[in-house]
Amino acid sequence: MLTDRWKNVIKVAVVCITVSLLSFILGARTASSPFYVFKKNPMETTLSGNKQPEPTEKIDDLEKLKPVADVMKIIKAKYVKDVNDSSLVEGAIRGMVQSLEDPYSIYMNPAEFEDFMISVNGSFEGVGISLGSDEKTGAVIVISPIEGTPAQKAGILPQDRIIKVDDVDIRGRSIDDVVRLLRGPKGTKVTLYIERPGIKNLLKFELVRDNIRLKTVAYEMLDKNIGYIKITSFDSYTSDEFNNAITELKKKGVKGLILDLRNNPGGSLYESVKVADRILGKGLVVYTEDRNKNKLEEYYSGESKLSIPLVVLVNENSASASEILAGAIQDYKAGILVGTKTFGKGSVQELEPFENGAGLKITIARYFIPSGRSIDGVGIQPNVKAELNKGLNPFLVPKEKDNQLAKALEILRASITAGR
Repeated sequence: MLTDRWKNVIKVAVVCITVSLLSFILGARTASSPFYVFKKNPMETTLSGNKQPEPTEKIDDLEKLKPVADVMKIIKAKYVKDVNDSSLVEGAIRGMVQSLEDPYSIYMNPAEFEDFMISVNGSFEGVGISLGSDEKTGAVIVISPIEGTPAQKAGILPQDRIIKVDDVDIRGRSIDDVVRLLRGPKGTKVTLYIERPGIKNLLKFELVRDNIRLKTVAYEMLDKNIGYIKITSFDSYTSDEFNNAITELKKKGVKGLILDLRNNPGGSLYESVKVADRILGKGLVVYTEDRNKNKLEEYYSGESKLSIPLVVLVNENSASASEILAGAIQDYKAGILVGTKTFGKGSVQELEPFENGAGLKITIARYFIPSGRSIDGVGIQPNVKAELNKGLNPFLVPKEKDNQLAKALEILRASITAGR
């Protein structure tokens, strides 16, 4: 059953796109949360124009489900192996949702739903490791320890290969399996056995799990007056982190800002609107419509406005919440978008929790940016097109080779000079 803790975690709406990433965050999936509306009562409809089914409609639905029950009976009676009832029911549900041919409508069993809720919250209890898989051997390796966590403090390093967790040999296991072994209540202990390149013997690390908060915002000064902020996703802490970054950069005399939304798959709509609120000034940021063209939600920014030149970096992996922010900035001419066309994920998912702890995420609407554009399947074209040089990995670009960043710097320097 969904606990009060999880209910408190959920915002009114969250945006996301599931994309292929190189690593998984320990205790949470790195696939970002979808833009969804959370319904406290799973049986209560919220869409305008819909109504509760009449008794006769319920009977018709039961009749339509008879073939499913018939197949289940045949499998239980004749299949060569014993099959668990719950597995058959879950399979039927998954098949039903998959028949929609919508990649954003997903059924999650209790374990998957719990992981999903952790990713929405932006924090979890564990040791703080970003995990990946060795392309050649399939072994689970450390991409990086998260700064300030038990793993980082103990000396775990990138490229460390995890061999055992406590007494469990994890060779041949999935990253998800390892995540579940490493995650646990704050204050509990877990032992990692690690193989490190260049060291013959296994290394043993005894760690105490803690509450881990993921940082989604990084910032720095690139030269004496241009600031740089990168948002990797939008979770429940992002707007606070962004505001702190702005405050610190202003202390250093920033006169122009680069906002990097490349490879940002989305996250909390609420948080992206709060970031927009710091940038745009008063106005509409985004609204949503259902299949009947009924307007469901509208989100507005307040009076606050960024008073320095802004360039926003986007690419083909910028999706959902990051597209909402970039699109609003473009529509209000509050900044210049540089890079390549964004992903184009503009649909809204509703989240339905079930009493057994499972959940359904189903597409119910589309969102529109201030100009009325729907970007679903279309994406946003940047004001200035700039592709990365060939051979560069978009997720791992050294600053000295980042020609998109160089273009943003060029534009900002010219703007700052012209404003003098």
